[in-house]
Amino acid sequence: MVHNAVQMTCERAGAVLAHCAGGFLDTVAFAALDERDHLDIKIVQTLKWPMVRLLLEDVRHVVVDKGPGIESSLVDEITLTPLLRTATRWPTEADGLVTRFDGLPDLYWLRLLGPTMITAVGDSALAGGERKSRATSRRDFP
Repeated sequence: MVHNAVQMTCERAGAVLAHCAGGFLDTVAFAALDERDHLDIKIVQTLKWPMVRLLLEDVRHVVVDKGPGIESSLVDEITLTPLLRTATRWPTEADGLVTRFDGLPDLYWLRLLGPTMITAVGDSALAGGERKSRATSRRDFP
C-alpha cells in the first residue's frame, strides 16, 4: 500500500525502470549548480522505449563504479527505492549512504547494476520513457 508521494513515485518509476534490463547505459551526467544539483541518467534501446531518462535532484550521495576497458554498458537491473524519514530502519545496503538527522526529508535511493554500477540518493526523482527516438522524430531516415 502506498503511504506517501515518495512511495508512489518509486512505484511509478519502477514500472518504467522494469523495462530497462538489457538496455544500454548511454549518459550519466552530474551537475552541481548553486543549491540544486542533479544526476541525469539515460538508458537506450530498452525493451519498451528507445530511451528512458531518470533524473535525481538534490543529490546527497553518488558513486559511479566503472571498471577499466568498459566501452559500453548493459543495464542488468535498475531500481528506485524510497528511504522514508519515518522508517525505523532502512535497508541494510542503504545504511551509511546518508547521515540521518531530524528534518531529513524522505529520499530516493537509486541502484543501477551492470558492468557500470551506480548508487545515488536524492530528494526528488523523475523517470520516463520516450516513445520515439530522436532520429525518427527528426526524419533522418527516408
